[in-house]
Amino acid sequence: FNSEFECDFIGSTNTLISSSKLHSLNYITPMHNNNDGLVIYEEAKEDHIYVMSVDTARGQGLDYSAFIVIDVTTSPYKVVCRFKNNTIAPMVYPTIIRSVAEKYNKAYCLIEINDIGGQVADILFQDLEYENVLQSVYKGRGGQVIGSGFGGSKIQLGVRTTIPVKKLGCSILKSLIENDKLIIEDMDTVNELYTFVAKGPSFQADDGHNDDLVMCLVLFSWLSRQEYF
Repeated sequence: FNSEFECDFIGSTNTLISSSKLHSLNYITPMHNNNDGLVIYEEAKEDHIYVMSVDTARGQGLDYSAFIVIDVTTSPYKVVCRFKNNTIAPMVYPTIIRSVAEKYNKAYCLIEINDIGGQVADILFQDLEYENVLQSVYKGRGGQVIGSGFGGSKIQLGVRTTIPVKKLGCSILKSLIENDKLIIEDMDTVNELYTFVAKGPSFQADDGHNDDLVMCLVLFSWLSRQEYF
């Protein structure tokens, strides 16, 4: 009873996703769940297109490095795999990303590069020669734009989570979930949504909680409105 009451309390405050929608989200038992934080709900299907959004932490037991794999072949989109680990070293992380991304038909990887994620993107693309790393370029007032084969000096592997990127990503994520355009059946991700709340002009994990998987969804949601997508 207590945990149910707590969810009612949390979900009815200032969460990004409406309280009624949060209560309707169900989670299922994964096909595969290993001790390193990799959870698989659906194996790759032939001819399906997958996107992986990646968040990187420093591996010091604080924030989590996380990624989410989403089947974007048809709408509604569906989370088929996720990873969350707070002890993995950033230098090892790209190897895991590549291993999983290749299994999902060489998934398109969108990597958040605010902090140490830039190194992860470089290792994945340059050293491990994984080609499907999405790139972005600054377009003045247009902000960052995703594309491939850009010329010029402002190109970057991955995307920087700026205030506009996060604001738009949060808005689109809310719309996708509340309109049943994104299926999430992972318990950890649903639990993070329960504690992803308004803080000032933005949203973030409530005190004592984390939002690493949700931030992967925010990045994906931002990507879903890009012309390239």
